[in-house]
Amino acid sequence: MRTATAGIAFSGALLLHAQVQVDAPLRFTAADSTLRQIDGLTPPIAEEDLIVLSTARAGSVHWATAAGTANAITLAARPPVTSYREGLRLRFLPAVSAGAAPTINVDGLGPVPVLGPELTPPPAGSLVPGRLAEVVWTDSLFRLNPRPIDGCPTGFLQVHEGLCMQQDQGANVSVFTAIRQCADRGARLCTWDEYLYACTVLNGQLTGLFDDWEWIDDTSDHTHTGNQAGRYYCAQQRSQPTTVNGRVRCCHRIR
Repeated sequence: MRTATAGIAFSGALLLHAQVQVDAPLRFTAADSTLRQIDGLTPPIAEEDLIVLSTARAGSVHWATAAGTANAITLAARPPVTSYREGLRLRFLPAVSAGAAPTINVDGLGPVPVLGPELTPPPAGSLVPGRLAEVVWTDSLFRLNPRPIDGCPTGFLQVHEGLCMQQDQGANVSVFTAIRQCADRGARLCTWDEYLYACTVLNGQLTGLFDDWEWIDDTSDHTHTGNQAGRYYCAQQRSQPTTVNGRVRCCHRIR
């Protein structure tokens, strides 16, 4: 049984405003279909409130206002969410670019992880200011609905219509750490072909270029080795044991 405030128009000119308790189906039988309606319902402010057509069309019950930090996103929904439940869907514009392992806290219910469709960190560029994001609660976490990314994420430069390269040279780490750091950004190590082409095209725009060897996503025919590139010029490459460190510079494919 639900209590609501409504204006009920009858077949005459009379318009009534009242609190109505309904514990049975409500049927409208006026011959004129334009008179079979309830007017004056306000937007919902609680989860049990009725939703009018204008609210449903606007999708405002799925909208949330974002705040927080790169790794701790907070969302304020209207009407407020009272519990996390399967299928809960929310859309928002991020206030800041997401970090490597972001969480979402809706209406103070507590932070939970947000992952991409493959249950990996959100792809680079998917949680940034100005780009609409949609998440769905399932299996005790939020999953980010995939959306085409038509540009390079923050910190990357566009090489061509399908490839971006990280502008700044990263830390001096092992190849395994380099792979993980790129994956945490929703990116990956560049292949040799990608690195050579991007290095040539973006030579003057990449910071730290030729300061040190950089890991690439290729291996040589040796045991426990990985490949590095770009120490003094773009076309330079060498094979090194995985115990050796190198710089990180990730690549990102535009889908």
